Amino acid sequence: MSAPRPMSPVLVTGSTGFVGRELTRRLVDSGRPVIALARHREGWAPAERVAAAVGLAPDGRRLEVVEGDLTLPGCGLQESQWRRFRDTVETVFHCAGETTFFPDEMATFRAGHIDGPLGLLVGLAGGRLRRWLHLSTAYVCGRRSGVVLEREGDVGQRFHNPYEQVKLESELAIRRAGAQLGKDVRVFRPSIVVGPAPETAGGQPANLFFGFIRMVAAVAKRSNGFEVPLRIAARPSARFNIVPVEYVTEAVVALAEHGEGAGQTFHLVVSDAPTQETMAAMIMARLGLTGLSVVDSRRVEISNASPLERKVARMIAGYREYLEQDVRFDDATARRLLDRCGVPPSLLSTDAVHRLIDQALGVPPVATPQPACDPSRNGFGIDSAHPFPPRSV
Repeated sequence: MSAPRPMSPVLVTGSTGFVGRELTRRLVDSGRPVIALARHREGWAPAERVAAAVGLAPDGRRLEVVEGDLTLPGCGLQESQWRRFRDTVETVFHCAGETTFFPDEMATFRAGHIDGPLGLLVGLAGGRLRRWLHLSTAYVCGRRSGVVLEREGDVGQRFHNPYEQVKLESELAIRRAGAQLGKDVRVFRPSIVVGPAPETAGGQPANLFFGFIRMVAAVAKRSNGFEVPLRIAARPSARFNIVPVEYVTEAVVALAEHGEGAGQTFHLVVSDAPTQETMAAMIMARLGLTGLSVVDSRRVEISNASPLERKVARMIAGYREYLEQDVRFDDATARRLLDRCGVPPSLLSTDAVHRLIDQALGVPPVATPQPACDPSRNGFGIDSAHPFPPRSV
């Protein structure tokens, strides 16, 4: 019997980012060789940045780092690197991108989000490339309210900021190119992703939800059980659309090469997200704080704000419009396939929220028994009933 062929490496952009580093680690742990495309930044070499973010030392086998930059012509790659990628890479996980809402340099911003990814897709299209997994955001919906479907893209919506608009333009451009080149483009749209921030050359990136939890916990500790009035201007009945990073990356890996996922767009969200008012109550219960309330900003203007309330208002200023938006992201397509993959829905139940709070505060999780490995599932966590397409030779 001949030895099984080694798995082809996957190419990952954005391995030093919030979602990308978690995804890279999950792919490596699954046994899939990963090539991480990364750039120099703030005096750190690409391999150092990836090692710091992922927590794994690149060894050239499980994890390899190649220097590249999507904002540069040719993605900053040498022709020999292009040839090698065309000869070996069948799957690209594209996670790279700046998350600045209002970038100072729009040309560079657009290059990193649109021109660079397009160049990478086109440059690889003449080789073994079969599929492109594109990380976007559910907020390409812009200022829409109500139910947003996975299949919906440009419906004439207005946007909160240039980031949302460019992310949608990137989706559309990559989809058009993929269709012209005959490549399978799958788009993943998470809502606001939360979780522990990575250690990178720039320190710990801002994580608003976890930062807010830590601040409220400190207030609760100093309150000694007394009520501390803390009014937050938002929309009490609107859904609180956050999603844990662990769910996002587990879902991306499961759906990456699923036989029925070709060409689909997936909302990676909490299907039945709680309201802001309910979320505030769960946070208060866990932290032992009374006095936290969500005030409807459409009807009430907070007057005589306390120093604490002003501090919180400044903290969430960049996300205020999201807190005032009532939108539900339909995830029927994602859940239909994830159910078949054995990936359970992400919940923001009381227990789940308490675990997020403990994670924000650095409380060690309680160990739970892990199920035995199911031999019918492959390294990507996909049922063997939905095999990968055959590799081209």
